[in-house]
Amino acid sequence: MEYPSKFDFYLKFKPIYNKEGKFIDYVLTYASDSFAEAVNVSPKMILGKKFSEILVDMDVLGFKEFYSNIIPKSKIKHELYIEKFRRWYIINSFTDMSNYENELIIYYVDITDIKNEQSIFTIDNNIYYLKAREILLYKDKLTGLYNKTFFEEELSRLDTKRQLPISLIMGDINGLKLINDAFGHSMGDSVLKKAAEIMTSSFRDEDIISRVGGDEFVILLPMTMEKTALEIVERVKKKCEKNPLEYIKINISFGVATKTSMEEDINKIYKKAEDRMYFNKLKESKEAKLSMIEFLKHRLGKITYETKSHYDRLKELTMMMAEALDLPELEKEELRLLSEFHDIGKIGVPMNILQKEDRLNNEEWENVKRHSEIGYYIAKEFKDASSIDELILTHHERWDGKGYPGLLKNDEIPLVARIFALADAYDVMVNDRPFQTRMTKNAALKEIKEQSGRQFDPVLAEVFINLMSQEKLIV
Repeated sequence: MEYPSKFDFYLKFKPIYNKEGKFIDYVLTYASDSFAEAVNVSPKMILGKKFSEILVDMDVLGFKEFYSNIIPKSKIKHELYIEKFRRWYIINSFTDMSNYENELIIYYVDITDIKNEQSIFTIDNNIYYLKAREILLYKDKLTGLYNKTFFEEELSRLDTKRQLPISLIMGDINGLKLINDAFGHSMGDSVLKKAAEIMTSSFRDEDIISRVGGDEFVILLPMTMEKTALEIVERVKKKCEKNPLEYIKINISFGVATKTSMEEDINKIYKKAEDRMYFNKLKESKEAKLSMIEFLKHRLGKITYETKSHYDRLKELTMMMAEALDLPELEKEELRLLSEFHDIGKIGVPMNILQKEDRLNNEEWENVKRHSEIGYYIAKEFKDASSIDELILTHHERWDGKGYPGLLKNDEIPLVARIFALADAYDVMVNDRPFQTRMTKNAALKEIKEQSGRQFDPVLAEVFINLMSQEKLIV
């Protein structure tokens, strides 16, 4: 029999029991050639020996520590440094339930190349021990939860009759891509860590919480009925509601499935939990996104000077232009939406910059200019606003090609964006802002005329000026 090549040392032990059926020791039934070479003995010399009988010979590989501290405490992973090889290893152990012999499998994995510098402390002359399960190889670096590799091993190990019923909970954070686009990946990382913190505080120590994808988690709950798992899910959801991260609410969709008999395939149970999670996500994601966009708009009103009255004035000004130009209903609707969502990307600009009353420096101005791109990505996430994503992106372009972010010019800029640019500029000029004094209507129209052919489409600028010059219009 050959051992798996990914393991550096591989051993099998068969348990032995006394007449009363009580476990007393293990007998070595298999040892890889590499193991025999490491301890400088022939496999024939150690096969058939009890675990306790080979401790003295095997101490070089940490067996004494492993036998006395790991197995009695039911630890399944143990990290150590072996002086003889000057290498770091993880010793893994599990009971093979595939047959009825309950063999103990032990294998060593060399982790020296991936081992980061960590604080270590001496146990004896040649072994340096780190707490079991606090293992770089099996941890998600960002959240501190277990990773997919560890979860898959534990799922296989715990898939036994004594652990029934086994419940699996799949979770997926709603709107994480939107959060990354709007606030940056550092905020997305903070959301992931907060979600992990909430879940960790909601489950038992024996439950295994793992991050298995970018925004996906799975929790393995041995000896747990589905009803109990569903109750825990509700507890997590309530904690998410009560524990927002700064100004962002965390929303997670879950799916639960439970294995109640050994005839059921644990992989199918996993798939069922996953399917239920995606089904719930379809129902909950739209609601979560709508809630998020309303929240973003509300938040934007608090940190900027974008008010509902500003949006309403923009709608009136753009509809005036749309009627004069006899635009079709589709473009009218785009103008209405653009009036409401054009600056949604400012939610991703630092508050201290948005609220600064002095002149912005170059770095701060570059930060502000990012809002068109941020708004573009936010709009793509929402069905109601996705039709205007390109318009949000281009509403600060200039006729002369000196705008941002794409340096588009002339007719390269969408018509709706060119119309909107006139209305937005006019409304900003004739209303008070902390960093500028409001202009008169005539002064604002004069500025638009001067910028005709530079900042603004000259034909549209003329139409706008003529309309606004009519005495009956008091906008």
